Amino acid sequence: MKIAICDDEKIFLSELKSKIYDYSNKYNWESIIDTYDTGFGLLNSNLKYDIIILDFQMDDLDGLETAKLLRKGVNKLSCIIFLTSFPEIAISAYDVDTYRFVVKNTLYNGLYKALDDFRTMYREDYEIIIRSENESFTINTEDIVFIEVLDKHSYIHLSNMKVLQTRKTLRELYKEVPHTHFLKIHKSFIINFKYIYQTGNYFVKLRTYEKSIPISRNHFAKFKNTYYNYLQGNKV
Repeated sequence: MKIAICDDEKIFLSELKSKIYDYSNKYNWESIIDTYDTGFGLLNSNLKYDIIILDFQMDDLDGLETAKLLRKGVNKLSCIIFLTSFPEIAISAYDVDTYRFVVKNTLYNGLYKALDDFRTMYREDYEIIIRSENESFTINTEDIVFIEVLDKHSYIHLSNMKVLQTRKTLRELYKEVPHTHFLKIHKSFIINFKYIYQTGNYFVKLRTYEKSIPISRNHFAKFKNTYYNYLQGNKV
């Protein structure tokens, strides 16, 4: 998730960046957060972002004018969240397809709610291409129950009970799946939280698969924390 924050108060900018990283870690988002203290700096970067958090009141180029110019470039479809101390000006921002307005005196409640709603909207899985036995298969990540490695080959277990063998390493495959609900729990296993029906001391059981899958001691603490946050996130 690529996020830009643009605000002309540098101390506030640093604090907000730290808070959003805390939020990202809580929900297992892999985020890259860039900060800018002017609208011109953000525009001149010419980088594409998933979320842009903009201060509405800035010197030189204000948030609204910055957003209008962003919509003409690579950020036509970015989610724009405005920060303001004056909620009555919100109407003018609808011209740039604003996702949310957050009032600064209730900043973190409002911003976290906006990010919660964004996560809910974009929690969907996506398609990836897997090369297996000289054929290419397009599969949706929601159909992956777990991935294991055996004898230097990776095996992708699907919800329809099919298994695809691929030469890709576990590390390579882990980069391709959404980390909101996939986690490496052992040197040989990546699991999809959506298929968990039982957890125990150092093991999980997944729907459509009879055997228990081990959780290594090195990964157990992260699994507990990440799975708990995943369950809490699903209550949003």
